[in-house]
Order: sequence, then structure tokens, then C-alpha cells
Amino acid sequence: MIDNGHHLTGFYATWATSLATLSVAGDAPAHLGEIVMLDLGGVAFPLITGLVAAAGVLMARPLTPRQTPPLGFGKQLLVTLIMLAIALIWVGEARPRLLFTFLVSLGLGFSGYALIELAGEEIRAFIKRIFAAATATIDRISGKKDDS
Repeated sequence: MIDNGHHLTGFYATWATSLATLSVAGDAPAHLGEIVMLDLGGVAFPLITGLVAAAGVLMARPLTPRQTPPLGFGKQLLVTLIMLAIALIWVGEARPRLLFTFLVSLGLGFSGYALIELAGEEIRAFIKRIFAAATATIDRISGKKDDS
């Protein structure tokens, strides 16, 4: 096959245009997700990263495994809103990169109910320990003896 170089013309035309564009464009921002920032009462919030976080949570919610106690629509919506709030607050505070934001948000959306249930159990155990310590202190101060 004889090659006259016609297929290279398209490549070089595209390559030259890309090269010219890149040399004029300048440096990319430090974080792609921080190109558009919202001012929320004096706090700068990365809009693109926030949208990626919300998309990750919302895309993962339909894929969640069936829970032992089935949740109604209202509780499913509440879990989704809690996970959205957690993801968006995390994005505003930590300023993670886009891929990491998407992966963490997918995990939050997928395992949101289990995460909330685990947090509830931990809070319940913490409160029980506080009341047990307070009761023991009151008993010790009042002079009651421990029966155990």
C-alpha cells in the first residue's frame, strides 16, 4: 500500500490546534473542583465538587441492599437527606478532589442506613456509659454500696 500522508493531515491539524490552545490557556487550577466557588455567608464552597458529592449519594441510593426492617418512603428520604448533608458538609470542610469525593459519596449513599444505625448504636452506648458513671458517682457520694 502506498501512503501519500493524507491520513496524517487530520492528525497534525488537530494536534497544532490543540497545542496552540494549550499554550495560551495557562495553568490549570490547583483543584478542578474549585473552578466555581459559591460564597455561602463568607464561606467559600466548591460547587462542582458539591455536585459530584450529591450525584454520588443520589446514584447509590437505589442500589442499597434491602435492610432487615424495610424502610418506608419517608425514612428512605430522610436517610438520603442525612447522607447528602454529611457529604456536602464534608466537601465544604475537607475540600477533597473530585474522584475521592465521588467514591466516598457513593459509599455514603450505598451504606447510609447501616452508617446511621451504627452511629445510633454508638451514641446509645455512650449515653448509657454516661448515666452509669453518673449513677455510680451519685451512689458513692450518697454512701450507698454497690451490690455487684
